[in-house]
Amino acid sequence: MEKELQSDANLDIFSTLRQELLDLTIKPGEQIVESHICKRFASSRPPVRNAFQRLQDLGLLEIVPYKGVYASLLDLDYIHQMIHMRTKIEGQVIADFIESNPNPFIIEEIEHNIRKQQILISQPKVDINVFYTLDTDMHRIWFSDRRCSGIWNLIQQQEIHYTRFIMLDFVATQNFKEISWNHQELLQIIKEKQFDQIDPTLGRHLNGGLRRMGKEMLNHYRSFFKPSNDEHYWDAYKRSYFII
Repeated sequence: MEKELQSDANLDIFSTLRQELLDLTIKPGEQIVESHICKRFASSRPPVRNAFQRLQDLGLLEIVPYKGVYASLLDLDYIHQMIHMRTKIEGQVIADFIESNPNPFIIEEIEHNIRKQQILISQPKVDINVFYTLDTDMHRIWFSDRRCSGIWNLIQQQEIHYTRFIMLDFVATQNFKEISWNHQELLQIIKEKQFDQIDPTLGRHLNGGLRRMGKEMLNHYRSFFKPSNDEHYWDAYKRSYFII
């Protein structure tokens, strides 16, 4: 029984901090004080340290010996790579989805998701976690239909920095209408079987946060990011999708 309680405590600390790191309740670069976490969860140090280690393994925390524990900075180069990878993989999945002549029930599922997005963003205050869930669920539909749920789950596991960047985009720009409109564009491409428009439309959509954030990344949110080692390369890449 005691081991079960310890396991539950470990999971609660890990899950709560993971969500707070992902949705930027805990901001990139922010220090996390072990004693404060112990007090917050009424926990001893071992479960907290175990959670810290797991979060560091995910890339969400950086444990600096003799200095402290910090929320990891957003890695722009890694974010660019994840966007590039996802554009290529998801673009092929969408092409396969179109070729499969998806049945009307699947199309209706996508349309229903987009309608829920529109209802949500019509509210005075948008819950970014709910919008993120709707966004993620919509993209998951064509992966699942093409028997690629494992690939989708793998992408999600590798997108830690990109997920946090998406949340920053949501918080900083609040441009949910543009994102939802992008989803409508993707649906239209699927309906009209516009294979030649998949990559440019998906590329603009997935790179959209970089454009919306623009100079804000280098000014107000500069402290959230690791400097890019390949800035000129990725600038040229974004131009290929008419992002900048």
